Amino acid sequence: MTDRAGTPEHRQSTIRELLAARGRVDVAEVADRLGVAQETVRRDLRVLESTGVLRRVHGGAVAVEAETRVPMPVLATPSRDDAALAERLWAELPRTGTLLIGSGATAVALTAAISAAPPASAGLTVVTNSLDAAVHLAKISTLSVYNVGGTVAPATRAQEGDWALEELSRLRVDTAVLSPAGVALGHGLSESTPAAAAVAQAAIQCATRRIVACSGAVLGRTAFVKYAELSEADRILVAGHADPATVQQFHQSGIDPEIISAVPEAVAAPATGQHVRTA
Repeated sequence: MTDRAGTPEHRQSTIRELLAARGRVDVAEVADRLGVAQETVRRDLRVLESTGVLRRVHGGAVAVEAETRVPMPVLATPSRDDAALAERLWAELPRTGTLLIGSGATAVALTAAISAAPPASAGLTVVTNSLDAAVHLAKISTLSVYNVGGTVAPATRAQEGDWALEELSRLRVDTAVLSPAGVALGHGLSESTPAAAAVAQAAIQCATRRIVACSGAVLGRTAFVKYAELSEADRILVAGHADPATVQQFHQSGIDPEIISAVPEAVAAPATGQHVRTA
């Protein structure tokens, strides 16, 4: 067979078009279509492989983009109470400046709330040590999203360790939203591991305003490692329902946690002294 397909650029353009349409090309089929020798096609494939367009396989080639595209991981569905808290919080947060989002259920719920009602214009920078939050928030064109890096915790997919701490030490953010494992009188804010506590402490230190968002079960709980006093939190939001006696103890200490529940107020009447907000 003689080469009747013109220049290499023409042949390679045809191969690119076939790859875009099918994700794979066959040497014999391309050679027949272009009227060239199979060795000519193989030579073109080698050239295209060197540019990263494709990867040669037995009998042809596959498009690198099609082969390596990774499906977007599905964001876990927040509980109704977590979603209600996140929606209320996002409605109150400014759409400009800098926002640090921690990891855990609150980060997931806040990410879902932001994704459902993204800022209409650019101006908000989000920093997070949550891989889940970073991946999904990065899709929003009006946000500038930064992931701090570091060792990834298997259970929470939070980034921790020296890399994360070094990055956080360089930052100054307007608002930090954190989700402690423990929020207790006498023991302050705490986390279940030293690594998580160190990152949370660094987040507290780099933020001008600190918002604690937790579930009702966390209020009154003491976790393994303390990282901050309750007085270092400007606001405490609690998703769902907390033990009324525990809430009363907080009130008596001069701390007013805001209870935000997805259940209508008529169904879930507040206990005496308990500040309840419903979605």
